[in-house]
Amino acid sequence: MSATPTGNRTAHGALELRRVFTESPGRIWRYLADSEYLALWFGSWHGDPKSGAVEVVLLAEEETPTERVEILQCDPRTRQLQVRTGTGDSAWQLELKVEASGQGSCLVFQMPGLDPQQAGSIGPGWEFYLDRLAAAVDGTDVASVVFEPDYYPALSEYYEKLFRS
Repeated sequence: MSATPTGNRTAHGALELRRVFTESPGRIWRYLADSEYLALWFGSWHGDPKSGAVEVVLLAEEETPTERVEILQCDPRTRQLQVRTGTGDSAWQLELKVEASGQGSCLVFQMPGLDPQQAGSIGPGWEFYLDRLAAAVDGTDVASVVFEPDYYPALSEYYEKLFRS
């Protein structure tokens, strides 16, 4: 399979990716907020979200590492989620919003503050994960979405150029 880059760089310098689905915004929201659904494409989480953080087991990564994810905003009514993972210079903020779109929905993913030096690996990584999400929603095998070489290094040059300025 050959992956196609879909990301853009916003006016504020954030990485932005979009995915359109025929399913309702409420159904897509479950794939972001419900541990059972999130585990189908990204990883499961455990802990009490009301505490402001959960532990996420990254199921598609080697050795399935666990990562603390701080919940900055989680609003099921507006279907907006903002989280931060990592610490210091290696902290990432992720912003996701599910919007109604025609008869379905659109997921808008943004990563503000992306280090341009890391764009060649991070851009392909999020393309990979969002395509796994699309596969999970469609009921197809997420294992058919292969990171190397389909996403990395195949999409690296696109993201390096996008964030070079």
